[in-house]
Amino acid sequence: MKDTTNEELLRELSDEELLSVIGGADNAGTTVNFDLNTYLFQVGAGAIFDGGPTTNVVNLSFPGTSIFTQQQ
Repeated sequence: MKDTTNEELLRELSDEELLSVIGGADNAGTTVNFDLNTYLFQVGAGAIFDGGPTTNVVNLSFPGTSIFTQQQ
């Protein structure tokens, strides 16, 4: 089935659209960090105690404690 619509793929965002994408002005000054040491420690412990670096170990350690936010 051929797409017959003629919509542009990329366009400029307005200021209001940009604020809704980034979460608004309330999130200004928030930094998202990734702690590589914690991530590698948890994956390594999972590899030793959980039978290898399984998908479950990686999925639990990545969003669990390795990624965090800070207010500036």
